[in-house]
Amino acid sequence: MSMFKKIATWFAAIFAATTLMTAWAADPVIEQAKAMGVIGEKYDGYIGVVEQSRVTPDLQRRIDRVNSGRMAQYKDIGEKTGVALADVGIGMGEKLFARAESGEMLKPGPSDPWSKKP
Repeated sequence: MSMFKKIATWFAAIFAATTLMTAWAADPVIEQAKAMGVIGEKYDGYIGVVEQSRVTPDLQRRIDRVNSGRMAQYKDIGEKTGVALADVGIGMGEKLFARAESGEMLKPGPSDPWSKKP
């Protein structure tokens, strides 16, 4: 595959993933938990739990469903572009960080603490 086609495919896949993640994020329970600082976005492109004691079984099911959907989309992007799954997730994590609302919790690295987006 030519470099131009690879780049074009990558951007198309990222656009598709961003569109799908917007739909997943539209879950009002997920959005409320983010606003309350119970959950947040992680560097690897998945939702993480900030305060485990405040996560209900229903919220955990929703988090798992969103993360499962994201993983499926990341795999699809990786297959289309030849990029490793983890690298796709990290790339999407950067986009999710940029789109996060002020005050939402973000985890910028595996050993980094959670912090609020300014």
